[in-house]
Order: sequence, then structure tokens, then C-alpha cells
Amino acid sequence: MTLVNLSLAPRAVSLPPRAVLATVCAGYFIAGWAMAPVSAILPTITHDLNVPVEGGAWVMNAYFLFLVGSVLTAGRLGDGVGHGRVFGSGALVFAVGSVIAALLPDFVMLLAARSIQGVGSAMILGSTLAIVAQTFPGSSRATAVGLLTMTSGLASLTGVWLSTLLAEGAGWRLSFLIPVPVGIATAYIASRYDLVPRRADKVRVDWLSALTLFGAVGLLLTGMNHLHDGPETFEAGASYHISMHLASLALFTAFVYRQLHMKNPLVHFSLLRDWKLTGGVIANGLAHMSMLATGVLLPFLLERGRGMAPTDTGHLVLVQQMFMLVSAVLGGWIYSRRPTFVLALITMAMMATGLILLGQLGAWLPYPMLFPISAMLGAGLGAFTSINNTYVIGLAPADQRGFVGGLTELTRQFGHAIGVSLSSVFLSTAIAAMPGVPGYLTGFSQAATAMGILLALGLLGVSAPTRRGSGAAVSVTGLGRA
Repeated sequence: MTLVNLSLAPRAVSLPPRAVLATVCAGYFIAGWAMAPVSAILPTITHDLNVPVEGGAWVMNAYFLFLVGSVLTAGRLGDGVGHGRVFGSGALVFAVGSVIAALLPDFVMLLAARSIQGVGSAMILGSTLAIVAQTFPGSSRATAVGLLTMTSGLASLTGVWLSTLLAEGAGWRLSFLIPVPVGIATAYIASRYDLVPRRADKVRVDWLSALTLFGAVGLLLTGMNHLHDGPETFEAGASYHISMHLASLALFTAFVYRQLHMKNPLVHFSLLRDWKLTGGVIANGLAHMSMLATGVLLPFLLERGRGMAPTDTGHLVLVQQMFMLVSAVLGGWIYSRRPTFVLALITMAMMATGLILLGQLGAWLPYPMLFPISAMLGAGLGAFTSINNTYVIGLAPADQRGFVGGLTELTRQFGHAIGVSLSSVFLSTAIAAMPGVPGYLTGFSQAATAMGILLALGLLGVSAPTRRGSGAAVSVTGLGRA
């Protein structure tokens, strides 16, 4: 992986904190643009390129696989060569992938471009929390993380609206060009100025371990998301799925063995013995898994189960997104003034309660009454993300913030993947037993209720860090560590 310096001038000038935050928010924005906005125009892309729907799914999966497979390595690379350098290079890599996606009218090249975007996003997302943690020590950090979280949601909202508008008029390729100037400008700023001072001690990245981890993660996600052209049912394709999971397990075992026997491993497993940090990371995955599972099934509940229009789904999702944006900033602001992890417990309880209510009442509750539940879910997720990310990155040693930031993003994306798989299992099982409307209603009810209960149990994982100490060096509030 080549780290690019766009400027011939020496990197001697540091940016003020607000300028650093604006720069990393710009990077977060373009990374967010690559997910929901592209998913919204997939039907147009597949039609224009004359590829089947299952082939078009690879437009999302190629990006997702390379993001998840390389984000942990990207974060660790930042620990070694500087998070600002990795972040800026990632913005440039993302811009290059966007240009290729927009200008080369070929499906294979589009998949290659999406893979490049995935690597670029991994470099951005694996560095941002570390940059914010170093730039904003103390109580100001939570507010900065809240603004960062809001930026990602804002990218999804504006991106979906603008991408679909462009797809109907000027063409879907223009949607890929929109992030390009932002990416180039972000890369230039990161190369011209020091976003954060680089550490004097260097951390070497074991690229063989990185490749092994990439293979393990890629095979697991590929098997879990049914990315193949074989039988549609799991039972008929069991040999495929089992072989993929076994291959993933073998690579992961080799990865762990190598880490435990290396002097300078890619992953320091001793860090994961800190139950405060580990509890926050697990809670992060559970929260995003539960929310995405229900989000995937919500259109089926309203449109297939209750016979409503897609616009009705859109209105409900919009309310949830708006509350998530506001609560992300508000949650960070409150946590910065009262840094207690009880706030995280409250926000997780909000999501668990909302999911259980939606599962038990969603099939028959009047449509207007679904909006308060949707608002509760959005507010809980936004606030939780800001609070939890601040807490987790505050527990990371200064020389491993990139690794912890990458781990946080990894669990978020893994949560998404598992959530989609679980929701599909609930829905398909219910429809097989009760075809038609009853199957959709029952499948959604079972999935939402199960996710709510699982998230409620996950409260134990979040509260464990507040009950177990792991050394005097760890900040109780997670706002900072020397």
C-alpha cells in the first residue's frame, strides 16, 4: 500500500482543532456516500449495464468486503506511519475509485472501482477516531465524535436523495463523481498540513498477517451473505457455505497463531483483556446488528405485510434518520458534560424497548403510532454511537488508537452483515411456514422481538466495563488516556 504525499512542501504546519474536525468529517462524508446512496440506485445500475440482480449485488458486496477486510490493518498502519497520512491517502484512493466507477462503462471495472473505494474507506474510517482522540482530549472529545457520527448519517440522507434524483435525470454515473472533489481536497489538506503530530516510535505492519486476516474475513462474509451463483436455499447450498466457513476458520486460526508467536504482532490480544474496552466493542456490534436487521425488514412489514406504499416506508425511515442525526450530536454534548456510561445503558435500553415494541405491535398498530417508536430507535442509535465510540477510543493506548478505531468499525460492519443474515432467516422461515401476508407479519415480528431481546441481553456487555476494573491507567469515563 503506497502512502501518497500530494504536496512537495514539508508537513510542518498544524491545523487548529476545528479545521481538523472539519477535514475528518469531510472524509467521513465521502465514505458514507459509498453505502446507502449507491444501494439506492442499484436497480438503475443493473439495468444500464445489463447485469442480473444477483450480479448487481456485487456492486455493494465488493465495496463491503474490501472495507471490512482491510479496516483493521489500515488502523494499525496509522499507528505506525501516522493517522493523518493514512487518512489523506485513503481520501485520495477513494477519489480514484470514484473516478473509475464514473468514467469506465464496464461492470467488471465498476466492481474494481468499488473495491478501490472500499480500501479507501477503510483507510479513512480506520484513522478518524484516532485523529479525533488525539486532537480533542478531555470533555471536548465526545462532542467531536457526535459531529462525526452525524456526518455519516447526513451523507446517507443527502446521498440517497441526490443519487436517485441524478439517476432519473443526468445518469447514475454522476453520483460517483460528486465525492471526487471532496476527496481530493481532503487528501490535499491532509498532505499539506499535519492533522495530528506523528509519533516518534514506529510500528511495523506484518503484511502476511494482514493478508491472512483479509482472507478470513472475506471468506466468512462471502459465505454468510450468500454471495454465490449456486442454489438459492441454504440447504441446497450447504456444501458451499460449510466449505467457506471452514476455510475462514482455518485462516483465522493461522492468523491467531501467528499473532501469539510474533514479537510485533498486528493485533495485541492482551489489549482485549481489558473488559471495559471489549464490552464497548461487543456492544457496538450488537447495537448495529439489531438496528440493521429491523431496518432491512421494515419495508416488508409495511409494503408486503400491511399493503402500504414505499413512500410510507420512506417517511418512517426519514423520521428515524433525522432523530439519529440530532441525537448523535446531543448525546456527545451530554456525555462531554456528564461522562457517565450510564448514558450508554439508557440508549441501549431505548433501542431494545423500541425493537420489542415494534416486533409486538408493528403488525397492527396504526401507522401514525409507528413514528414515536421509529424516533426512539433513531435517537437511541445516534446517541449510543457517539457515547460508545468516545468511551472505547478513550480506553485505547495512544500507540494503538488506530487498531481500536479499526476494531470499532469492524464490529459495526460485522454487525450489519450478521443483522442482514439473521433478518433473512427469520423472514424466509416464516414465509415458508405461512406464505403470503401472514408470513411477512410473523417474520418481522419474530425478527424485531428477537433483536430487541438480544440487545437487552447485550446491556450486560455494556455494563460489564463499569463493573470490572482493568487497571488504574484506564479512564473511568473513557474521555482520555495518557
